[in-house]
Amino acid sequence: ELAAAHRLMLITKGDLFEQEAKIARSGLGDFFSHIEIVSEKTPQAYETIVARYSVRPDQFLMIGNSLKSDILPVVAMGGRAVHIPYVTTWLHEFVPEAELAGKEFFTVESISGVPALLASFK
Repeated sequence: ELAAAHRLMLITKGDLFEQEAKIARSGLGDFFSHIEIVSEKTPQAYETIVARYSVRPDQFLMIGNSLKSDILPVVAMGGRAVHIPYVTTWLHEFVPEAELAGKEFFTVESISGVPALLASFK
């Protein structure tokens, strides 16, 4: 549903070959116009990606389950973000509540809530 109406990009971090294999096994690669595998998800990494594809940061929306690597770096570089919490959070992904103060992002309970959220932006 999202791919029919939006240009989607998959951004993941980790070992290049491992991530490529996961994407291939998932069968989801064809839904994305671009796939980026980075060593770290930092504001600078996201800035490089949006510049590469001529996307203004304020027109970039990240959807992810990690506040630390998906949401906060995108907000820091001027993008928008949607957090989809997972039932468990790895300790190294934990973000203290104080670090979230003043950070604006959206939260939905599952990916099925994303189309309605995007429709509300129009």
